[in-house]
Amino acid sequence: MDEQAKISRLIEPNQLDDAPLIGQRPQFFIPVTKPVFTRLLVIANIAVFIITVLYGVVMYGSRDFMGNDLRALVLFGAKHNQLIALGQVWRLFTATFLHADILHLLFNMYALGSLGYQIESYFGRGRFLVIYLLAGLWGSLASYATSPEISVGASGAIFGLAGATAVYFLRYRENFGDAGRSTLRSMVALIAFNLFFGFTNPQIDNAGHIGGLIGGALVALGMLPIYRKPTTMRIGNQPLEKTHRLDLEILWSVANLALLWVGLRFFWPGAG
Repeated sequence: MDEQAKISRLIEPNQLDDAPLIGQRPQFFIPVTKPVFTRLLVIANIAVFIITVLYGVVMYGSRDFMGNDLRALVLFGAKHNQLIALGQVWRLFTATFLHADILHLLFNMYALGSLGYQIESYFGRGRFLVIYLLAGLWGSLASYATSPEISVGASGAIFGLAGATAVYFLRYRENFGDAGRSTLRSMVALIAFNLFFGFTNPQIDNAGHIGGLIGGALVALGMLPIYRKPTTMRIGNQPLEKTHRLDLEILWSVANLALLWVGLRFFWPGAG
């Protein structure tokens, strides 16, 4: 059974105030997008990990094929506060594609695959990519502002996807019925557990997680798809229509970038 067929069973027509047609009710489903960028991001992160590990082995004589040499991570763009302060602000972006070791990578890619598939399906490819990338920047900025340690990882962006999932199911929890409310509760519990675990482990950059979570939720608020009843009604299964607000969504994205820049200038000595 495909995704649309499963979703159609979760949405009751009376929750959308639809009148019955000749004694029958139409059954609506939320149209979903086949994920593409989620897979590409997973492939990109794995490829970057392989490249950095091999670079460490060849250039620095590292013997650890399951982990990265710190010098290689710094060279390839880890979040390094002193270097960012000197003007290498691009590290806030590149750090989100680097991972310290194989377990770090596998855990993050599993989470990216799970949350990314869901967000890209509901929000669409372009909106998903914007949420992911901006959430990663928010996470890196929060880490830069609060932690002097060198850090890498896609965790901030992934927490952003968790925040976007919570925002989506908070908005449409009634449309999905018990399944939607259960998803929302599970996501809130998952976020709380991971943040608590982060606070108890000094090796985890929890500030980056919180920054990504808040950033992802904030971006998702302006990217939420708006559904409406089809213009032409018929009996049986039919998709809801999405209201396109591309101009407002672009404006929202630019506003988030501007807010990120304001935050960077506040914490970045080199910004003057």
